[in-house]
Amino acid sequence: MKVFQPVRQVKASDEVFNQLKDSIITGTYKTGDKLPSERELIEMFKVSRTVVREAMKVLAATGFVEIRYGATGGAFVNDLTFDRLSDAWGDLFSSGKLSIPELCQARILIEPHVARLAAENRNNEYIDKLEKALSNEGLHNTYPDTVHERQKVHYVLAEMCRNRFLESIVKSLVILIRNITEEFQPPTDEVHPLGMHNALVKAVIAGDGDAAEKEMRAHLIEFNDRMAAAEEKYRKSQKKIWTAG
Repeated sequence: MKVFQPVRQVKASDEVFNQLKDSIITGTYKTGDKLPSERELIEMFKVSRTVVREAMKVLAATGFVEIRYGATGGAFVNDLTFDRLSDAWGDLFSSGKLSIPELCQARILIEPHVARLAAENRNNEYIDKLEKALSNEGLHNTYPDTVHERQKVHYVLAEMCRNRFLESIVKSLVILIRNITEEFQPPTDEVHPLGMHNALVKAVIAGDGDAAEKEMRAHLIEFNDRMAAAEEKYRKSQKKIWTAG
């Protein structure tokens, strides 16, 4: 009976990458810190320049570091934000392994519960942040500023749920949908007119979990319907341009 698998020898560059990544994740090197120079890493790991450069290339490609050039250059640790998760999901979307309806369905399943938790966890600090996010929704009238302002209520609610995993999912989904729609840039007032968050925010501030959950679900269903209509309108206009050309 075959029980074991052949042992694979790990590439030296993979080992260097893994150790450097672990040092960033565990906080040995924090956001903004400069990693040791190429020469220092060669000496530390006892490997060739090529190995170090391959490892640094992967670190940069995966968003852990930013490579800067010049006299004060080097590899600097990036802030690990929710954009990294959104970028990974964005790649799946681009390759046809995710669709907008699937993303919207995920939001409808997750965010109503997040709204309920937010209502249960409300305090004066959160209420102030939520009211500020709501009041700022009409500050801008040009794309993409309007989009950013009208997403902030969702960000605050995600923080209020006090579950960092749920927070990361919500923020990443919101960022991803924003990035996807940049292709056709629907008018913000067409897909997300002012006032869509009013009832939701009121329920959360009141601490009414049932109402918050209900209002979030209704809001997302309406938003997704508006987004689908805007995307269809854009696709039809593009088809007319292509046909005319």
